[in-house]
Amino acid sequence: MKKIVIAIIVVLVAIVGLAVALPFIVPTDRIKQELIQATNDATGRELAIDGDFSLSVFPTLGVTANSVTFSNAEGAQNPSMAAIDSLTVKLSLLPLITGKVQVDEFVLTKPVINLEVDESGKANWEFDTAKAEAPKETEAASSDSGATDLGISDLNLGDVRIVDGVVNFVDQKGGTNINLSDINLELVLLGLDQPFDAKGSAVWNNEEVELDVNVGALRSILENIETTTTVNVASKNINLNFDGLVKSTQPLNLGGTTTVDVPSVRDLAAWAGAPLEGVSETGFGPLKISGKLGANDTKYSFSEATISFDEIVGAGDFSIDLGGKVPDIVGKLALETLDLNPYLPAEQNGESKAPAAPAQKSSGEKWDTTPIDLSALKAVNAKFDLSVQQILFQKIKIGASALATTIKNGILDLALTEMNLYDGTGTATVTVNAQQPTLKITNAMTIENIQLKPLLTDAADFKKLEGKGMFQTDLSTSGKSQADLVSALNGTGQILFEDGSISGVNLAAMARNVTTAFTSKGEEQKTDFAEISGTYQIANGILTNNDLKMLSPFIRLSGAGTVELPPQTLNYRIEPKLVATTEGQGGGEAAGVAVPIIVSGPWDNLKYAPDLAGVLKNAANPEGVKKLLEGAKGSGDGVKDVLKGVKDKDPAAVKNLLDAAGGLLGGKKD
Repeated sequence: MKKIVIAIIVVLVAIVGLAVALPFIVPTDRIKQELIQATNDATGRELAIDGDFSLSVFPTLGVTANSVTFSNAEGAQNPSMAAIDSLTVKLSLLPLITGKVQVDEFVLTKPVINLEVDESGKANWEFDTAKAEAPKETEAASSDSGATDLGISDLNLGDVRIVDGVVNFVDQKGGTNINLSDINLELVLLGLDQPFDAKGSAVWNNEEVELDVNVGALRSILENIETTTTVNVASKNINLNFDGLVKSTQPLNLGGTTTVDVPSVRDLAAWAGAPLEGVSETGFGPLKISGKLGANDTKYSFSEATISFDEIVGAGDFSIDLGGKVPDIVGKLALETLDLNPYLPAEQNGESKAPAAPAQKSSGEKWDTTPIDLSALKAVNAKFDLSVQQILFQKIKIGASALATTIKNGILDLALTEMNLYDGTGTATVTVNAQQPTLKITNAMTIENIQLKPLLTDAADFKKLEGKGMFQTDLSTSGKSQADLVSALNGTGQILFEDGSISGVNLAAMARNVTTAFTSKGEEQKTDFAEISGTYQIANGILTNNDLKMLSPFIRLSGAGTVELPPQTLNYRIEPKLVATTEGQGGGEAAGVAVPIIVSGPWDNLKYAPDLAGVLKNAANPEGVKKLLEGAKGSGDGVKDVLKGVKDKDPAAVKNLLDAAGGLLGGKKD
């Protein structure tokens, strides 16, 4: 035993003596050149040490180097991947004998790291030199245990810091450019089984971001054993926190509570380089999200989440699985009141803004011919349910509503299973099939028992129509652009308005008397109705209606015509008829002259004109003509002037005939 101890002492003395003598035996410059050559051989890049270089072996194994540069990949924007003012590394030598690593000092002063991805997608940290394959036995052992063989018994960090560092990241392919400056980082570790702390800060876009990471035991992270972990990121514009357990890192398995606190989404967007332009100056204020964050290999979840965004409050659950060909997302969100007004474009929220330049369109183009990008529907599978107690959009108020959304293999299905709207209810389904280059869309919607006046007042400030309404549509189309979809639109639909009135015109008086119906002053014009109904068919973008009818005391109104969606034009004829009873649903026709109205022209410049051929047809008997002329008494030549004016195309004369109709329809007279 005594001989063994003596042998060990002799070996230690020899090692210490060699360590002390090594710097004198091998010149420092030789060691420097060997280090540079070894780095160049391993990476294919040039390492340069242009400043002072010193080496110590005992009692610490240390290197100090100044003005260190490491060359970048060929074609990179910056010639250096790394440039360091000074580098100091010192390891205690004696603990290495027992397998312990004690880093007395590891300090990088003013390092500048340039990370870059070129236009082909290759990163500059990918070296061209061949990588040695790990022994199969080692790979199998690592795979079986799920842990990493550290090769050391313990690790102790002394002064480990990064001082005034800079990191630049440029992605030429993705167009990303990130700069972090004033990076200061300090690591604290007294042993692998002791808590590990990393604290630091950096400046991004002129704002400081602070980082604080704490791990219960670093050995647990390195060896895939469960340990506590907290992460805090703090800045002026966003604060992130995670407090939980990291169960393993290969594969990643963790869980804990997390919060995201944003004082102002508007300020955060501006700080991130994407300012919110053209939106209302209200809204986009504080955002706070909290819940349970989980990760298990390719699956990530955010459950029991609570969300507060301005005045919007809600709760939900979300998950995503990245293990398939495309991400698979599942979520549900329940909101109280969803007020969309603070997030609308400024011009839609009543704020005065300079008008935006109109979109450029070719001459005569009515619809956008740009191919619709369908890639988003193919890039993800998703199932998302949204329920809202109240939705506010401009002045429109929508009650409790529920929307189910499913995206599967390029097919989007939307199901509005509940909607409460102005005392009525509604349901709708929409399917968007993007599996083929030609997009296919189907839509079915039914809204019943809706109160028309408050809806139209809030939606369009239109107060002339009152009653209870029903709308139903069943549509389909296909195409590669908006113009294609409009031209290929097909389907059917119907409307039914009951027990209401139309303000601004008295259709019964109009049917009785050509002149006074359009020129009477001081008396409020109003037409009550028991029913307004009609059906329509759409074929290749042309909507046709042949059965519009209105049942009203003393008057029946019918209408027929077409709406040509591709050229955005209308050609429609409305014809009133008198009846001999006040009953809204019955009564025979009374003698008199009806005044049909023709509405025609482009949507943005509709024109209204009397159908004189129809007037004369209805008055094709002497008694009818006599009553027509008698109706003009008291107003000069009355009807004669009007008819003559129409014949001569005198706009002033025609105006007398159409004042009331214009009051109802709100268009231009012709």
